[in-house]
Amino acid sequence: MADRSKDDISGLRSSAIVNGRLEIVLNNTLEAIEDGRCSMLDFLASQRLADAVRHRLEVIFEELVSNTIRHGFTRHSRQSIHVRIEPRPGLVEFTFEDDGAPFNPLDAQVPQRFSTIETARIGGLGIPLVTRLSAHLRYERLPQRADDADFAPCNRLVVGVAV
Repeated sequence: MADRSKDDISGLRSSAIVNGRLEIVLNNTLEAIEDGRCSMLDFLASQRLADAVRHRLEVIFEELVSNTIRHGFTRHSRQSIHVRIEPRPGLVEFTFEDDGAPFNPLDAQVPQRFSTIETARIGGLGIPLVTRLSAHLRYERLPQRADDADFAPCNRLVVGVAV
């Protein structure tokens, strides 16, 4: 896969393979979900992953990127998500960094189970799903850096997925 760079209207700002891992930068658009997912799958195609593992990786990627865009970013801002995807023995590791609102998904409350369709609430199930599908999760709140005007992430989430 060659280095790719697209204009800011699309979801993918850039994509490159660096030291055997995929590094992508996603814009603050819903197109980023699909553009990033496609880049990830292209990169991982040589890994010959089982369908179930590939689907697990897609769900985790889509859930975390969409949550950041929908809930962590200011609409129409130039905020971005930087994602590193690194195959390791028995594992694919994601590192998501963003400059959105500070949010530790590991502290999110699990929604109560509903007993009837009338009491069911929409949303809140994505993070518990990501937790169940992951081998490990680690969140770090990063210190604000005033010296980096282009990208100063405040959230880092590392997710390991067993293959």
